Amino acid sequence: MGFIGDDPRGFLISMDLLFAIIPLTIVLGMVAADMGNILYEIEGTVYQSSTDRIAEDTLNTLAETSGDPYNWEQTGLPPNIVGLAQYDTSSGKPIPDTLDPNKLALLTNSSIQNLIGINIGNNTYTFYLTINSLNSTNIRKSFGNYSVVGNTSNSLNVVRVDKVVLCSALESVTFLKGQIFYSGQTRTFTVPPFQTSNNSVTNYDYYILFVNTNGNLNSSATVNINNNPINLTKSNIFNCTKINSSFLNTNSSNPLQLINNTVTLNITTSNIGDSMDFYLVEAPKNTNPSYITYNTVVPQNCNLTLYLWT
Repeated sequence: MGFIGDDPRGFLISMDLLFAIIPLTIVLGMVAADMGNILYEIEGTVYQSSTDRIAEDTLNTLAETSGDPYNWEQTGLPPNIVGLAQYDTSSGKPIPDTLDPNKLALLTNSSIQNLIGINIGNNTYTFYLTINSLNSTNIRKSFGNYSVVGNTSNSLNVVRVDKVVLCSALESVTFLKGQIFYSGQTRTFTVPPFQTSNNSVTNYDYYILFVNTNGNLNSSATVNINNNPINLTKSNIFNCTKINSSFLNTNSSNPLQLINNTVTLNITTSNIGDSMDFYLVEAPKNTNPSYITYNTVVPQNCNLTLYLWT
């Protein structure tokens, strides 16, 4: 009895089976040989996905939160978590995508790096953050490392995320806009109150800024800060005017306590239909008054861009 005779159907040894095994063996060999490349591609995809997510989370945190604590720019200490959104004390919430210029002025590379994190596996995160006006190519502010982004021949995979935000160089703590119209007689306007603390008055100066919006104004004005009058003549009403710090309410025993300040305007007679806007501006100490203008005070649409790579 032969071996083949025991397998009349030819299942144990078959030329067809042998021919089928050969290509299967080749395929398995090729898969095994290419397994390293497959794992490398998977690893690269994971890193790319992680970098995309971290870049988006970082930009959203900067633009949509005020940080921790929410008033970190007033404490004089580095924030636990940095955020740039203005904080609305009346609602107790940040104003998303509206950047606080005082927070922006104190933003540092290290606080951004702490928000991003340092490492992913054996790679180190590096970033470049810019803020520029939508109607201009001029960069208002930049942070981080530009060398890789500016080098078009680099071989790194750089992630870019963008967000449109409202941004100004200086903060307007209160204003009256689109309401100061003249009827041919002296008028009094009440401006929303603004808050100051002992700490803010130590670090900032406060200025009055009138902006001519319509007509050839020939007016004088009196600005009352907590019933302390500041008289502006026809010749200097549109000049930036500094407020005496003694006019502002503070509490020296509690440097961070915010206290309301009242503001009223008395505008003398001018032509019917003439109008102007009023801003009360908070500027860091030693700011040149010539820098305090409509363009630096009124928020404009800007592009907040973050580049991130490992």
